[in-house]
Amino acid sequence: MYRPMLYFLRLTFFLFLLAIVRCRCFLSAMQRFDFKNSTATNYFFRQRYVLGDSAMQQMAQSAVFLSGMGALGVEIAKNIVLAGVKAVTLHDCKRCEVWDLGTNFFIREEDVVEAVHSRVAELNPYVQVNVFAIGDTSSFRPFAHGGIFRLVKTPKTFKFEMMEQQLCDPRLLTPDFSKPEVPLQLHTIMLALDAFLEQHARLPNIGCLQDAELLLKFTEEISRTLKNKVCINQELVRCVSRCARGCLSPLAAAVGGIASQEVLKALTGKFSPLQQWFYLDVVEVVQPLQYLPAEEFAPRGDRYDALRACIGESMCLKLHKFRVFMVGCGAIGCEMLKNLALLGVGLSRYSGEICVTDPDLIEKSNLNRQFLFRPQHIQKPKSTTAAAATLEINPEMQIDAHLNKVCPATEDIYSDAFFSHLNLVVTALDNVEARRYVDSRSVSNQKALLDSGTMGTKGHTEIIVPFLTESYNSHRDPPEEEIPFCTLKSFPAVIEHTIQWARDKFESAFSHKPSMYNMFWQSHSSAQDVLQRMMAGESMEGAFQVIKLLSRRPTHLDHCLALARLKFDKYFKRKALQLLHSFPLDTRLKDGSLFWQSPKRPPSPIEFDLNDPLSEEEREAISQLQEAINSNFVTPERLCMTPLFFEKDDDTNGHMDFVASASALRAQMYAIEAVDRLQTKRIAGKIIPAIATSTAAVAGLVSLELIKVAGGYGFELFKNCFFNLAIPVMVLTETAQVKRTQIRDDISFSIWDRWTIFGHEDFTLSDFMSAVREEYGIEPTMVVHGVKMLYVPVMPGHNKRLKLTMHKLIKPSAGRKYVDLTVSFAPEVDGDEDLPGPPVRYYFSRESKSGEKA
Repeated sequence: MYRPMLYFLRLTFFLFLLAIVRCRCFLSAMQRFDFKNSTATNYFFRQRYVLGDSAMQQMAQSAVFLSGMGALGVEIAKNIVLAGVKAVTLHDCKRCEVWDLGTNFFIREEDVVEAVHSRVAELNPYVQVNVFAIGDTSSFRPFAHGGIFRLVKTPKTFKFEMMEQQLCDPRLLTPDFSKPEVPLQLHTIMLALDAFLEQHARLPNIGCLQDAELLLKFTEEISRTLKNKVCINQELVRCVSRCARGCLSPLAAAVGGIASQEVLKALTGKFSPLQQWFYLDVVEVVQPLQYLPAEEFAPRGDRYDALRACIGESMCLKLHKFRVFMVGCGAIGCEMLKNLALLGVGLSRYSGEICVTDPDLIEKSNLNRQFLFRPQHIQKPKSTTAAAATLEINPEMQIDAHLNKVCPATEDIYSDAFFSHLNLVVTALDNVEARRYVDSRSVSNQKALLDSGTMGTKGHTEIIVPFLTESYNSHRDPPEEEIPFCTLKSFPAVIEHTIQWARDKFESAFSHKPSMYNMFWQSHSSAQDVLQRMMAGESMEGAFQVIKLLSRRPTHLDHCLALARLKFDKYFKRKALQLLHSFPLDTRLKDGSLFWQSPKRPPSPIEFDLNDPLSEEEREAISQLQEAINSNFVTPERLCMTPLFFEKDDDTNGHMDFVASASALRAQMYAIEAVDRLQTKRIAGKIIPAIATSTAAVAGLVSLELIKVAGGYGFELFKNCFFNLAIPVMVLTETAQVKRTQIRDDISFSIWDRWTIFGHEDFTLSDFMSAVREEYGIEPTMVVHGVKMLYVPVMPGHNKRLKLTMHKLIKPSAGRKYVDLTVSFAPEVDGDEDLPGPPVRYYFSRESKSGEKA
């Protein structure tokens, strides 16, 4: 049964959606997998950072029964299978219809229901997926009561009221505090919708006024049975009635992510369960459309009927014509492409298009979250593979897949002319700097941007709309704290310090020093020449360190082993002895307090012991890497090394072996509790924990905002979101309104504004300043291009520049049509500082506007 604007979770009565059977013992070898072996580790390692090994083991021993494979059910099935439970059994008595093509991304035009089973099964080879069917039960009496409830023991006890009590007095999670009354209103309407369905054996017809009034009557009757008085929102009731037969697939994705996390909580006892009802509505999407004529929402026998029932034919056409640029095609990118396919965004027959770019190749660890990829896709490009998989969901789409980064180096590809044809930019990135750059390009070209991100069970969405909201760059996250050098060198206190120390040693020994060694010999013809120049008293930068490397450079394995042994004593014995000699354990500071007190830890020298597994690991790792450095000789002999660059995901290269063993030895020396290799890899590789549930939720939420962008909705209807599925908490807020800077009483600007001046070949700086004054009524006082000051009156010689042409001052590269200049203006009151204005785009000729190139 589809629910258009809202889905809800009833955790008081878990069998409403699914029944969970936890298998604690006697698993057959064929059904069980060991997620700690190397193959499964690569598959699940990011998720293990979120859930931990205990929870993963419990999931590996759990079976899930899922009833209903509609839009919400297929989302939950996808997320649970990706998470890695033991087995999933699917149940749905309905046959596929054309309607389902717009809501179920695992259904194809030629399919019957069993096809969903096979496509869900291929998501994760470690999960057994079955199909379950129920025979004819029409002769059975209605269910009365009873059943089994299995309580998972956790450190904290949660109490749930029975369904009968909760129907009349629900405990509700409020996601949007701008409308705190809505969850209870929706609760009442949904109970009324159940009553309507029970009485009429159908949902309200699309746009039927009689059905809407009947649903309103049911709502009023049910409201009188509730413990807390509810104010009936008649407009909301009619809205639900109109859309009851429809489905917004992004909403199914969002709630599917949340529901899936609740399933994992029930399986593992990890994180806090939802108490007790959660309603997520996107009335802001459909309410502005309710006064459209009824024929707008009428079915037309195609895959978009469920969507059309909610947003109407005109909005569907806008989505079909939309041109979207998506940067990044990882976990969020895959989910976004799926949502765009179900929404019918960028259809070829309407000249719509989705351009997606990602330079990365598919790794095995991606398969756990990036559901468009399969084992046979490993080491293939993410963007082209995801594009092909998306076209299987919706063959009508036009997708242009690129393998480029979006950065200053590719501005000739992603130029202003490229941006001018777009309706929207979507970021599916995993780092802040890339987001900031894409945001700056979107603002410069006045294009809407949808941003989202996750970290473990946390997620956020940010909606950026030209002239309405602030941009991503309008706020700054606090910078990542760096570990002080003295802490790394001598006073580690936590395991992160020892791991970073090991990373630094890796970079120094196997990357920095070999690179320096190569650069030195590339700039000097021979060792004899260097020797002669040094004997002549010439000072040569880096010579002493290079000669030290040359003289100690091993030529065979025995030398590598000897060097490893010396390094062990240096790092883990002599350094500790030296530090304790300088600062004995009884050392006191001037105020009489002990030097060695928290957070400082005194080191304990480690004696080399071949029987110590840590010592052996360190010796073998260093030997392996030293041997690798010397594997490629380039003439002249021994004057070239091969630098190594840290790669955490290759278990055969010895990089993580070195970092893990060196970190563990240093932790032992300072009595710091060590962590296992998995945690060392997360910290050393700066891996962001990730899980499919939160990815699905953010992608669904941000896709709903895409509909609002396409519809040109007003500022008050857009919503940002932050959630943490572990607690759980979800907070929907209005976007941050754009700020305006006042220059004069009648002149102001925002980050989205841009002034324009058209010049020509002989256009001088003086002409430029006059044009600004005449066009915008303000006297310029300073003109800057990037970091170059074109005109500052107090600077010597700058007044002479007024007669120079703009072309001569700026010296644009060949083919450049314009530049963006920063112009300051005189204050109204003498003594005040100059006022900054918006960017002034100067075109070198009026004809340049038609063929812009940044």
